[in-house]
Formats: sequence, C-alpha cells, structure tokens
Amino acid sequence: MALASMLLLVPGTSLGQPSDPAGPQYANGMLNGFVTPIVEPGDTFNFSFNVNNPYIEKETTGMAIILTIDIYRYAAQERAVPVDGSFSHPPTFEGGGTSIEKSIGTLAPNATRRVDLEIQTSEKTPHGSYFSQSTYFLRFNLSFMFPAYDETVYVLKSRGWFTDEEWNHIVSFERNETIVNRTYLKSLGVDGLIPDSSFGIKVPIPKWPLALVIAGGIGVSFVALYYFTIENPGRYPRLEKRLYQLRGKLSELRGKLKHRG
Repeated sequence: MALASMLLLVPGTSLGQPSDPAGPQYANGMLNGFVTPIVEPGDTFNFSFNVNNPYIEKETTGMAIILTIDIYRYAAQERAVPVDGSFSHPPTFEGGGTSIEKSIGTLAPNATRRVDLEIQTSEKTPHGSYFSQSTYFLRFNLSFMFPAYDETVYVLKSRGWFTDEEWNHIVSFERNETIVNRTYLKSLGVDGLIPDSSFGIKVPIPKWPLALVIAGGIGVSFVALYYFTIENPGRYPRLEKRLYQLRGKLSELRGKLKHRG
C-alpha cells in the first residue's frame, strides 16, 4: 500500500512536547473540511480536505508525518463490498491506484493547508441507480513524531482500518456519550482516531421523462381549460373567441390532411 510522506513544522515549547500528542484534543483537528462530492460515472473530480497543525505553542520544531489515503469500501442500496484486488474498475487517484501518497511540505503553528486529490472514474465504475447513489469510503492512516524530542512514533487511524469486532471494543456509547477505549486502541498499535471520508457516484436521471411529464401536464391543463370555457359560454369571452378560432384552424387542417390522403 502506498504511503504519503509529509513534513510539518510544529511548535514546541521550553516545557517540551505535549503530554498527549495523539490525544483527541489534537487528533480531532488534524484532518477536516472534507468535500464529499456526488459525481457521474466517467467523471474526473477533486477530492479535498484540510491538513491542520493543531499545536499552537509559539516555538517551532520539526514534526515528521506519514499519511496513507485509501479507497477501501463500496456501498450501494443492494450491497457493500471491499474495494480490493477483485473489485473491477474502481475509482483511482490521479490515474494510479486506490491509494496515494501526498507531500504537504511545512505548516506554521495553528496553520491549515488545503489538499486537492484528483480522482478518476470510468463508465464501468460500479455506481448507484437513478434513485439511489453509491458511496465510496476513504480511510486515513497518519503517523508522526517529534524528532527534536525523541524517536517516539504516534499513529492515528480512521474507522476503515479496523474490523467490526475491533471497532466495537474501541468505541462504546454509554449515557449518550462516545467513549474511546484508548488502552485497547494502543494494544493495536494505534494512539488516536481520525475520521473516514467518502464520495458518491450516481447515474443522473434522464431529462426526457421530466419533459414528457411537463408536456403531459400542460396538455391536460389545456384540455380542462378548453372544456370549462366552452361549457360556460360568455364567462370568458376573449378566451372563448380564441378557442373557437383555434378549433376552426384545427378543423381546417384536418380537412386538408384528409383531402391529401
């Protein structure tokens, strides 16, 4: 699986690195601002999100980051399957595979940089129906370290890297609160959680059925107006006159067509 290497400049202080660098107060803000488009099969589009430097201390020290971005699951109304080697015609990053590496460069304390990734689809890429879109899920694996302090590597992963059994051990809901079992999480070699993301693919509804519905509605309305006016003589004299003129022209046209026939 491809890995994306990124270098971020992150602040440190004379007091040392944060006591819990992978804690929710930092991890929750590292990736956000996802744009999750809905596109048509065959489209090439931009998938984008923010990479943030959540450490706000004023002094700066190097923070080395490795990021893996992976399209890993397809879901539609009738099925949900992994996007793996047996998945035909998957969406791909920038003409490559379903994983990508991206170098971000450096960020100042509390700064943000927008990441734009080109994703390509084909006409054969599995997609939803006219009335039900399909969704492709993306997972993120982000690891980082503070070289100025030590060689400790912190790992953050999103939902897609865990099995259902592992996830049920990691996250629980008690008294309407989300509780993360970080002890169990660290036993899996992971220090914190970051979000998954997604995009949708859907076949557009053809325009001709809508045109037929509109034309049919206009036709029904005209017929109703015609009979209402004819059956109520004198109530709308101008409209009545125009309708009789129209009926006369239609009768004349039918006569000509019959004569030609």
